[in-house]
Amino acid sequence: MKLNKVLSLLVLIATVVFSCKKNDDVPGPKIISGGSKDTLALGVATTYKPQFNNKAGLSFQWTSNGAPVSTDSIYQFTATTYGDYHLVLTAKNQTGIDSVVYNIHVLGKYENGYFMVHEGQYGTTNGDMAYYSYDSNKVTFNIFKKENPDKNLGPTTATLQYATIYNGKMYMVAKVGGPMVVADAYSMKETGRIAALPGDEGHAFVGIDNSRGLLSTVNGVYPVNLSTLALGAKIAGTTGAVGDMLSVDNKYVFVLTEGDGVVVLNSTDYSVVKKFDRATIGFVRTKDGAVWAAGDSSLMRIDPVTLARTETKLPFKVTNPWAMWSWRSGSITTNPDGTEVYIAARNEFMGGIGGSLEYGGTKLYKYIPGNAASLSTPYITLPAGQYFYGSAVRYNQRTKELVILTLTDEWGASNDNRWLIYDAGTATLKNTIRYTSYSFPAMPVFYP
Repeated sequence: MKLNKVLSLLVLIATVVFSCKKNDDVPGPKIISGGSKDTLALGVATTYKPQFNNKAGLSFQWTSNGAPVSTDSIYQFTATTYGDYHLVLTAKNQTGIDSVVYNIHVLGKYENGYFMVHEGQYGTTNGDMAYYSYDSNKVTFNIFKKENPDKNLGPTTATLQYATIYNGKMYMVAKVGGPMVVADAYSMKETGRIAALPGDEGHAFVGIDNSRGLLSTVNGVYPVNLSTLALGAKIAGTTGAVGDMLSVDNKYVFVLTEGDGVVVLNSTDYSVVKKFDRATIGFVRTKDGAVWAAGDSSLMRIDPVTLARTETKLPFKVTNPWAMWSWRSGSITTNPDGTEVYIAARNEFMGGIGGSLEYGGTKLYKYIPGNAASLSTPYITLPAGQYFYGSAVRYNQRTKELVILTLTDEWGASNDNRWLIYDAGTATLKNTIRYTSYSFPAMPVFYP
């Protein structure tokens, strides 16, 4: 009897030892290829097929942004909404575990390109947004109307003049009796609007944080609740016409006014911190954090911490865009990854209603800080018979190009619209986008 018990115990021990040795012989999983960082178009199916050292005995789990989506060894990913996806495959057996990560950015419907604000033809057609696709190298017109067929950006007597993207929303401001309209920046579906603006004349919008923004108008600056789109009371110290604005480091808001030049506001309570006279166009910011504006015959650099101003003489007089109903965003831009500043030399007619009228111009200057000689000659001179229109020039950070807007009449009475695409580093004309219509391109709008 005792012998039988001993034999049984020996058999059990041998079985356990054998089983352990058998498990030790099974290698842990090893994913030998896979993992990537991809940018995909909305709705496009992509199959991910990682390779393994040995698939025998493995179990699999795919998750997308933390949610389980498959238990197969391969996975076909198709996004129905734009955004960022964190796709993870985990493989395991009784011996070990391994995983691989795919980081995927799915482009919005209009993300692989940029927009152009079109003023519209007074009394005939509404202003709207055009879209240029990097994929097709083509322009699609009236994007807002296409996505919102039962809506418009104000009456045909209004002028769409300004737009910007902030926190995934497109803010479009129309003047001369138009609204401020907000749309999803990736689908261009309207999400809200302020139908009537102070003085019937809105100019520009700037976002401050997730809940606050500012609207500039012909009669001062007004806070905007971004959740309800309700306007608050006019901010003290910003009387008269106000144009471009820039929010800096959650500390200051730079505001360009007709009467006081640059007014710097505290971004928390909107109290006036400082004023700089004589500036008439702005604002852009370079990689070093400096804020740039211009006025009279000077280019102005403002330190973002001390607010100290230094000036560099320009070879032309800076125009004043404050004539009634004629305000437009300033003809100045910069490379956000560098220090160079580009500024267009415009003409000025002193007989505008309520102020001087900015028009035409053919020369674009590039200033390299510390190098006064960089302003001795124009960086770009427009082709013969073409003249700046709208905001004249903007820097496309994604492609390192300058987008210059022209018409073939210096006063703007032309239906020959052109976007001249220049290499920003060499001043080489790379492409011309040309179309015929009285739509009047006002300013390009790029995704951040």
